[in-house]
This record gives sequence, structure tokens and C-alpha cells, in this order.
Amino acid sequence: MRSKFRGSLLAAALGDALGRVRGRSTDPLEYTDDTAETLVLALHLAENCHVVAERLAIDLAEGWRREPWRGYGPGPPKIFRMILRGEGPLELDKKLYPGGSYGNGCAMRISPLGLFYNDVSDELPRHVREACRPTHNHPLGFEGALVQAAAVSYAVSRRPGELDPKDMLGYLVSLDVSDVYRGKLKEAERLLEYGANLMEAEEKLGVGVEAFSSVPTAVYAFVSNMDLEKTVLEAARLHGDSDTIASMAGAIAGANMGEESVPMDWIRALMASDRILEAADGLYRALYVCKRDFQGWKINRSINA
Repeated sequence: MRSKFRGSLLAAALGDALGRVRGRSTDPLEYTDDTAETLVLALHLAENCHVVAERLAIDLAEGWRREPWRGYGPGPPKIFRMILRGEGPLELDKKLYPGGSYGNGCAMRISPLGLFYNDVSDELPRHVREACRPTHNHPLGFEGALVQAAAVSYAVSRRPGELDPKDMLGYLVSLDVSDVYRGKLKEAERLLEYGANLMEAEEKLGVGVEAFSSVPTAVYAFVSNMDLEKTVLEAARLHGDSDTIASMAGAIAGANMGEESVPMDWIRALMASDRILEAADGLYRALYVCKRDFQGWKINRSINA
């Protein structure tokens, strides 16, 4: 399981970095805000054992303040500035966008939740919603993050080589999401049946910054390849929001296939790879510490009831 945590965070960062340069081989490879926010959430979970939305909002804002050059889009820095000024700190995206943001900014960072709650998937929606509250409160933004977290959760709980892509898509279709996502995921099922490659699928599934135009594409990048290197490279070469799509696709592939499937030359080229592995190891250790404490709390509460 430790290998899968490492593989997911590494492959997400590599997809992010390679997508930034459209899949071209460069040395060094530098990740963007996608990975920066993923690391914030991983460290937050390791410290708190669950999502504390108010604290996460401040953690994300502080992460941006430390590294504002990571390639953030125009919206998040506005939210982070408001948080640091003491406004909120939650649901400030509603001040910028009617009903909140439905971009893929929460989905892009959500993979640590999928790893952490891989055996209690019924609890995912509640935790995903809390993780989105600082920046993405439109239902379509939340649902995109839920689909991505569920895909990571499904992938990490299956052995490499034993995951059936059709079963995975069927599971995601069964989630309590709107017809926007259900329709895209059913289209992914049809594309998979026809053997469409990712480039052929992008027109149907989308490659935009909206969560519904990128999360289904990231899922399809994985299920249509079932190979980490191909998944990441094909997603990185897409048109549109390639870095975020490749990052999300990498998170799913790495969660299933583990650290061993990540090319060593990619890891060597990735800047701050030690920081990413440290975050993955901290999240993995916390998984067992937090579960032990949580089980003890449940038992004590039952005894004292």
C-alpha cells in the first residue's frame, strides 16, 4: 500500500509537470499548482486525520503565498488573498462566480482523500465536500472532485493487473452525481467498447478547465491504457488543460500500479521529488495511526453510551 501512495502522488506530479510542457521530455521537470495543492491536502490529512475545511483554506492560502509562481489560474489567488485578509475563509468562490466555481481546481488536488479513505468509500462524499469548500462550491465542481476521488479510491483498492476498466467505469456511473457526469461516464463506457484512443475521445469528453470537461477525460486516459507511462504521456499531449488532466490521470494510474511502475528517469528529473515522497509516506503512516485512534474513539463512545 505504501508503494501505491507513493506511486499516486509521484505520477500526479509527473503528469502535472509533463502536461505543462505537452509531454516533451525536459530536465528538470517542474510541477505546478495542481501538485502544490495536492501536497497541501496530503499534509493536512496527515496532521488532522480528516478534513478541517477552515484550516485547509488557510493551509491552501499559505501554500500559495509561499509559492505564488506555481502557475495558479486567476481565480484561486483572489480567493487566497481574501482568506489571508480574514474574509471567510469558506465559500468565497461564490463572491467571484454565481453559485460558486465548477472548475477542476478541487478535483486536481483531491487524490490524497481517495487514497486515505480507500476502504470507506461511503464516507467520501462528505469529506470531498469539506475539501472543496475553500474554493469550489458549485455542485458540478464538487461532483468532479467526487468522481476523481472515487476513481483513485477504486484504483488503490485493486491489485495491479486485476482491475477491470469496464467495472471501474460502471462503479463511477453508479455514483450519486448529476446527469452531466453520468452522461460523460457512460460516453466513456461506449468509447472504451469501441476501442477509441484518448485523442479520439477528447472531443466527446472535453479537455477544458471545467471539472466536467476534464475529470471524465482523466479517467478515460487510465482505463483506455491500463499502463502508467502511456496514461500520463497521452494525457500530457492533449489539447486544453493538459497538465491538470494528466495529473489526475497519473494519480489514478499510480494509485493502482504503485511506485514501481513510475519510470526512474522521470523521478530523477522531477524537481522536489523527495518532498512528494515525504508527503506520501506521511499520509500512509497517518492512515494507520488515524484509523487506530478513530476505532478507539468509537469503542470508547460505545462503552460510555
